Amino acid sequence: MARNWEEGTTVLTVEDDSLTSLLLTARLKQEGLRILTASNGEEALALLKSERVDLVSTDLMMPVMDGYRLIREIRDLPPPKGRVPVLVLSVNQNEEDMVRCLAAGADDYMTKPVSPQVYVEKLWRVYLRGREAPRRPE
Repeated sequence: MARNWEEGTTVLTVEDDSLTSLLLTARLKQEGLRILTASNGEEALALLKSERVDLVSTDLMMPVMDGYRLIREIRDLPPPKGRVPVLVLSVNQNEEDMVRCLAAGADDYMTKPVSPQVYVEKLWRVYLRGREAPRRPE
């Protein structure tokens, strides 16, 4: 599938595992995306407040501030920051975690391990949906 990312599209990856972060970042750079990285939710929230971010990809289980709280904090921000699409990438493979993430305001959820290609395809779909009509929790 051909992806036409808008020039300057910025993805904030939030991952406390350095190897996973490195692999995701390398694959996203191949797409021509601008990448910001954070190792926990607190760092991610600070970056989101100070930088232009078009997409957030976050892990769930992280030190300092976990992904659930990060999603809620993002959704509490005023637009357009509070409407940034969020993809959760987690080792948790149970439906309860997925439902909890979506209820917090995540736009989509996928489990690790995942191939970089599948990850980018999912991120692309989240990006397109976010450009049309961002999903917001009620």
